[in-house]
Amino acid sequence: MSGKRWLISVALTVCHVSGQGSSPNERISARCAELNQIVIAQIASGELSNAEASLSVAAVGLVTSSEHTCEGLILSNMAAVMSITGRFEEAEQFAERSIRILAKDYSSNDLALLRPLHILAGAQLEQGNIGKARATLNRMRSIQSERPEDRELVHGMAAAQLQAEGKLTEAEPEYLATLGALEEAGQGSGADAGAVLTGLGSLYIEERRLDEARQALDRGLGIFVRAKDSAPMDRIKLLNLRAVLHVRQGEWLDAERDLSNAVSMAERESQENSGAFVSLLTNYARVLRRNHHRREARTIEGRAAVLDAKRAKDGVVDVSELFVKSSQPKTSKH
Repeated sequence: MSGKRWLISVALTVCHVSGQGSSPNERISARCAELNQIVIAQIASGELSNAEASLSVAAVGLVTSSEHTCEGLILSNMAAVMSITGRFEEAEQFAERSIRILAKDYSSNDLALLRPLHILAGAQLEQGNIGKARATLNRMRSIQSERPEDRELVHGMAAAQLQAEGKLTEAEPEYLATLGALEEAGQGSGADAGAVLTGLGSLYIEERRLDEARQALDRGLGIFVRAKDSAPMDRIKLLNLRAVLHVRQGEWLDAERDLSNAVSMAERESQENSGAFVSLLTNYARVLRRNHHRREARTIEGRAAVLDAKRAKDGVVDVSELFVKSSQPKTSKH
C-alpha cells in the first residue's frame, strides 16, 4: 500500500486530544504514538488482522480517559487508511468503533468526535447510504467548529451530501466554502484541496458547465502532481472523472488515455478487487470499443467480469450513460 506521506501525518494525531477534554500526559502520549506507529505500519504492510490484534491487546490495559482517547484516535486513523485506499466498509466499521470509544469520555458535541464522524459520513456516502450519511453529517453540524481546518470538514461533507441528493445549486457554495477554509488554514495547495476540486468538477459536469469542469479538474490534477500528501486514489478518481468530461466533449482519444493511466495506477495500488476498479475497467472497455480497439476491449471486459459483476457504489462516475448524448469523435489535441 502506498500513501505513506499520509501515514506519517496520522502518527502525529494521537499525541494530543483534539477535543475540549484534558490532554494525555507525556507518558501516555509517547505510548500512544508508539502504538499508533505499530498499528499503521502493520496496515501499510497489508497486515490488517495483526493491526487489530495489536490494538486489542493494548486496549486491555487502557482504562483512563486519556488512554481511551488514544484507542479511539488510533481506530480513527485505521478508518482513514481504509477510506483512502477505497475500503469503505472497513472504514465505516473502524470509524463507528472509534466514535463509540471516544463517546465514553467526551460529550456528543465535542471536537474529538469530528474527524471520525467525517470519515464515517464519507464511507457511508461512498457506499450509497445517503440517509445514514445525512444523519452523520447532522451530528457533525452539532459540533462547534471555529478553526478553518474543522470547518472545511463540515462544508466538504455537506457539499458531497447535497450533490448526492441532487441539490447541485446548494452544493456549489459548500464546495467553495470548503476551498476557502482550506486556504485560510494554509492547505490550499494540499491533496484535500485537490479532492474538493474533483468534487466541484463532478458537479460542473452534472450541470453541463464543461469549461468550468475542465478548469477545476486540471487545477485539481496539478495539485495532486505536486502535493506530497496526495495518494494514488486521488488521481485515479480524478482521471476517471476527467474521462467523463472528454466523452462529453467528444475527445475519445483523450478519454482513453486518462482511463488507461487510471487503470495502470489502480493495478499498481492493488485495487483489483474493489468495486471502483471494476467500474473503471468497464468504463475503459467502452471507450476502447468507441475507439475501435475491440480486441483490447474484450480483454478488459473479461477481466471485469471475472473480478466482480456486482460493482460497489463508490462515487466513481460511470461514462456509460453519456455515450448516446456524445458528439462525434474529435481528433485528440495531444
